[in-house]
Amino acid sequence: MRANYIILIILIIFFLTPIYALNVATISFSKNVDEILPIFTADKVKVLTTSFSAEKNEIREVPVYITNTVNLSKAVVLVKYDNSVIRPENISSGDFNISYTIEDCVKITLDLNKSFTGDLLLAKIAFRAIGKEGDSTSLIIKVDKFLDNNSNEIPYLIVDGIFNIKIKDKGEFGNGNSKLGDTLTEFLNAENKSKFASENNLVFKENKIKVIIETNNTTEIRSVNIDELLNLTNNETIKNIRVYTKTSNKELIIIGFILIIIIAVFILKFLK
Repeated sequence: MRANYIILIILIIFFLTPIYALNVATISFSKNVDEILPIFTADKVKVLTTSFSAEKNEIREVPVYITNTVNLSKAVVLVKYDNSVIRPENISSGDFNISYTIEDCVKITLDLNKSFTGDLLLAKIAFRAIGKEGDSTSLIIKVDKFLDNNSNEIPYLIVDGIFNIKIKDKGEFGNGNSKLGDTLTEFLNAENKSKFASENNLVFKENKIKVIIETNNTTEIRSVNIDELLNLTNNETIKNIRVYTKTSNKELIIIGFILIIIIAVFILKFLK
């Protein structure tokens, strides 16, 4: 009987947890709450992030939203980023007037005369992409204050974002007949290059990718960073650049198994 009560309590907690999450305010870069709430699966909880991208020197507006809040009276929200990749050019108010400061991050202060319940656009931050093509930075939200009209803390969820600087087409880059080919093009545009390299058996260490460079007369294996790789596409003597792939564990096992069979056959012949 006691075990039944324990099971019942666990089931109640399990089913109420997602419902509780739906009643918690969310601070994020997306207005659509359905896209950013935790996704509950059998083995993990995954939270989506909001992604932004711009070409080098282009300005991209990033909104900051507060959704599903109840009796919000005061909020102090910080947006942190890598200032070698993006730079705030302008901050403007959303649904209510705000004050802000810019030092190593953007600090936004909302102070309402009357408490607010619902969804609101807190601010719009215009970021200029000042880094290199292919650079990216996390957009990290921190909260100093998030209070109701009685100065009590309001529970909240935070969903961070990411800002990418696009890689422009250079010469034949991006064309179906590109010197780089599909795999290298996908690598250059991947948000997480280390993960992409690992999944595709590429050699990517210390921000350098190992490639095979072919001219009319030579073939060379070289490790290059992204800038060097893009510059190689403009070299008229280079006809093709393709990825250098390492042998996967599965392939090594298969090769080892074949070698064992060959050795066994030779031994059997020798014994005869």
